[in-house]
Amino acid sequence: MKVLIIGGTRFLGAAIARELCARGHEVAVLHRGKTRGDLPEQVQHIIADAHERGEVQPHLARGFDAVIDTILTDDDLTWILPMLQDCAGRFIHCGSTGVYTPMETVPAREDDPTPCPEALGGFAQKLAQDTAIRMFHAQTGYNACSLRISNVFGLGDVPLDGWGARDPRWFRRVAYHEEIWVPNDGRALLQPVHVDDLARGFCKAMESGKVAGQIYNLSSDRAVTLNEYVAAVKEILKSESPVKHVPMKEILATGKANESGLRFLCEHMCIDSGKARRDFGYEPQVSFHHGLKESIEWTREHRWG
Repeated sequence: MKVLIIGGTRFLGAAIARELCARGHEVAVLHRGKTRGDLPEQVQHIIADAHERGEVQPHLARGFDAVIDTILTDDDLTWILPMLQDCAGRFIHCGSTGVYTPMETVPAREDDPTPCPEALGGFAQKLAQDTAIRMFHAQTGYNACSLRISNVFGLGDVPLDGWGARDPRWFRRVAYHEEIWVPNDGRALLQPVHVDDLARGFCKAMESGKVAGQIYNLSSDRAVTLNEYVAAVKEILKSESPVKHVPMKEILATGKANESGLRFLCEHMCIDSGKARRDFGYEPQVSFHHGLKESIEWTREHRWG
């Protein structure tokens, strides 16, 4: 298939591009040209701003079997979906499982409530994107879907730290055996998913051709507590850092934490990917400990400073 990735030079987009090439697809990546990314040589680079209709429209006229998007907003979707209907057979969008927080039940499934309070990171934008896609499908029958992903780790980005950000300094503190403050009792659930598992999931959804108008969760098999996450980081870094459980409000009072990120971290994130498994064979393969080790080693090499 001839596939266009919108936003494909960093992390998830680049992983999807590599997986598509490995599966024999013809791949083009539309990006602004600020970075080339770790992409196979055969990938075609299309330089344009994905948020500017005038820049994107001429390139879409070439026609594609599928378009995979990792960056478009709900405003972008209102003008690009009608164009894609005429020049691309199917459309796969990257959503977020953050829309389920605060969760009423776990694990979260696709038909669960999506409250999206501003205090927990403002995932209303991601929900608006899903809504735009489903409405357009309902009106036109166009083959478009959204894949809601949980927090991602793997080669290419700093993993989630213990305060809900992606700050390499937190991992350095662990490596240097400094005291680590864990919010509340550390029993909040989180569910990282490896970037390569997501890449395979996006490819399977695209290839299935049977996901029109649907929302799917993509995550790992199981959640872990924040305590387990911190213990795994310490083990990987061979750290003797003492761990102190501190109320979230006291951490926020230091002024050193991102408030929405920390509040979000203290909510349960536990995701059911069963629908994606049933409909297009999504099967995460990378274990939590292997993925976290890989991501931390990448951080040590590229972001340690």
